[in-house]
Amino acid sequence: MKICFLSLIVILFISSVANAQYRLNKTMYKSKNYTYQGGDPYNPSIAGLTSFLVPGLGQMISGEVGRGAAFLGGFAGGAIMIVVGVNQSYTYTESSPGDEGSIVIVAGLIAVGLISMVGVDIWAVTDAIHVAKINNLASRDKNKTGFNVKVSPYIGLFSTEKVPIGLSLKVRF
Repeated sequence: MKICFLSLIVILFISSVANAQYRLNKTMYKSKNYTYQGGDPYNPSIAGLTSFLVPGLGQMISGEVGRGAAFLGGFAGGAIMIVVGVNQSYTYTESSPGDEGSIVIVAGLIAVGLISMVGVDIWAVTDAIHVAKINNLASRDKNKTGFNVKVSPYIGLFSTEKVPIGLSLKVRF
């Protein structure tokens, strides 16, 4: 239990340092315009996979701890409904007269719990991917520079008489 608590504190600290502002970013960027680049801080595939395994973890990895905690809470709520329903199902027996309505309520609790858990999990996966893409686009604009200068050595090996050697200069604006 202590390890889980310490892990949650570390995730909260790292996410607060990252300071991703998804609410503001989603108004300025569209996730359909996103293509993954090597320097992106958040990997949408990893965010989706982790959110599938633990709903909300993908959002937390992408810097949105509160959003991830809400998904985790929704999933836990569905699990609690199932536990309560299963617990109540053991208290009712078929020999007890007049408990037919109670059995229906218990079955309803279990069904609603399962449906909510599956729904929250699917929603968490798609949202984690979306959050990672939007926060990556915002990060790119935040870290963008006005120009890029690259100097690299050049050796031309396809010349037959002399081998040209020099420097190559590439400037991008």
